[in-house]
Amino acid sequence: MIIHLESVSSTMDAARALIPQKPEDGTAVYADYQEQGRGRVQGRRWVCPKGESLLVTFLFKTESIAFPLSSFPLYAGYVTAKCLEKLYGIKCQVKWPNDVLVEGAKISGIYCECIDSYISCGIGINLLQEQFEPTHRRPPCSVKMVTGLSPDREKLLKEMIEQFIFNLKNSNWINDFQSILYKNNESITVLDGLADSGTTVTGTLIGIGGYGQMLIKQSDGTVKEIFTGEIL
Repeated sequence: MIIHLESVSSTMDAARALIPQKPEDGTAVYADYQEQGRGRVQGRRWVCPKGESLLVTFLFKTESIAFPLSSFPLYAGYVTAKCLEKLYGIKCQVKWPNDVLVEGAKISGIYCECIDSYISCGIGINLLQEQFEPTHRRPPCSVKMVTGLSPDREKLLKEMIEQFIFNLKNSNWINDFQSILYKNNESITVLDGLADSGTTVTGTLIGIGGYGQMLIKQSDGTVKEIFTGEIL
């Protein structure tokens, strides 16, 4: 089921209201505009002009998912990257834990919540923007800026639903994911924990574990697992 709304507070809110009705896997709520789109970190918002992005929340039953729920944001990034490559030829990378990048510029952001027996997965993808205000933490880009194409939101949405459903029962996606992991096999510094933790870890990113945790090989050879944090 696909529900289209002109304007909402956020697609996450609209999708959450459907959960008591026990919607099927892949139910999607998308909007032309959302007033309070939110990101993973408190205080960050997803803001865009009306109709220029795909602003959507997908619902999936937790019982349908064959891999740990903690890795679902990465799975959503994997699906997004694969769909953008298939439809528009865009080579993407996924920046742990929830951004999709094109040559270092952010084209998509992801935010997931567990609500009752469902995963609510909100995704914003820049589609038609030709320029951005220079106020972003990371330079953004859009499908149109990268390819010159004006993508159809519904076509992309239907492809994403198909790809989401195809791999829900397949935990092997995480092996393929390593090839599109941003900064894989490179030296990085990571904020370990919540935004105000002040704790950092430096080492070589050597991949993602089965629970979606980042694996950092430190200078002494030990491997540090990062479950919550951000690449600095």
